[in-house]
Amino acid sequence: MTEHESSHFAFLDEGEALRRLGIDRDTLLLFVQEKRLRAYPGVGKGNFYRMKDVEALYRELYTTSPDQEPDEAVQATTPGRKVFDPAYKVQVRLQADLKWFDLEDEDLEAWVRELHADGYVRQRSNITNVIAKLERLGALMDEAAAKWRVQRKPLPMAVTPPPPATDDRV
Repeated sequence: MTEHESSHFAFLDEGEALRRLGIDRDTLLLFVQEKRLRAYPGVGKGNFYRMKDVEALYRELYTTSPDQEPDEAVQATTPGRKVFDPAYKVQVRLQADLKWFDLEDEDLEAWVRELHADGYVRQRSNITNVIAKLERLGALMDEAAAKWRVQRKPLPMAVTPPPPATDDRV
């Protein structure tokens, strides 16, 4: 990793460390367990890693001698976040989709009332495609979780809608 490719931050979050090293989470945790990389606990989610430690491990993983630069193919694919990094794109979409929880049934009904007939087919197709992508993502997550060393029970995909809001005002 060259000097101009390194981040301005002293620490990287877990996802960025995974992308830069080109490894999966289990391998990262193994490196921490073997004390080849030190993890610094984050608040609420994931660990953080020193940039210089990640860069040193990167060189260790992808070079055969201290004088040699990492393989150009590896260097081109792993050193930093691409402009359109696939994992980052998914994360951004999921964060945006969390805003669906803010919508009430009345909001959905209002949108449908204002829907134009010429937009129905396009919007219905968009909704169907989004549902299919989210179901695929859920299946991929379950497949990955089944392979983790630390097993977690998969969550059910079906979500029960909350009970209708009641007006308790007197």
